[in-house]
Amino acid sequence: MNVQLKKILEEKNMSFSDLKELLEVKGIKVNNSQLSLYSSGKRNPKNKKIWLEIAEVLDVNLQEIITDINSYLAIMGEISENDAEKNCKTENEKINDLLYQELLSLIDIKRASEMEKVQRYCSLAATFEKLGEDIRKEGAVIYVSSGDSVVKKTNPAIAEQVRVNAALIKLDEFFDKKRELKPKNRAEKDWSKFTK
Repeated sequence: MNVQLKKILEEKNMSFSDLKELLEVKGIKVNNSQLSLYSSGKRNPKNKKIWLEIAEVLDVNLQEIITDINSYLAIMGEISENDAEKNCKTENEKINDLLYQELLSLIDIKRASEMEKVQRYCSLAATFEKLGEDIRKEGAVIYVSSGDSVVKKTNPAIAEQVRVNAALIKLDEFFDKKRELKPKNRAEKDWSKFTK
């Protein structure tokens, strides 16, 4: 993984100890040797969100620290999935969610595989929305340091959102088939016999 953390710290005349203190103010406990391993790319933090915290305290974009596009995408993907899981509502709260309710009405809730599809769909929908917010915030184009120059690139969150959308479309096929099999529940009275 190509990490520019050490270079950024040098440019800001900061040490790992300085960064450690800034992170401690935010309630993040990390030691100098861990930061050194992260900086060399030899180790990746278990909680990938620490990269966002490091970028924030250093007042840089994450793309300036993680310059390898694949590593950046992997980290952002994992952060998005973790956020979706953490933001996952309790069962009672989900009952009030219209999407969740509609999907539940289409399936046999006694079948674990179908319940898993509902959970996955809701999680993917949340991730899709989060990526959309990130794209709106950061823009469609980002600037990434590459050596001594700055390169203009398409925001990797766009590609990730496309990937998530493809997974949603695939799941939509399953739910569309369920919709076709579901008997139509007519709330309106059928007046056709009176108009013939």
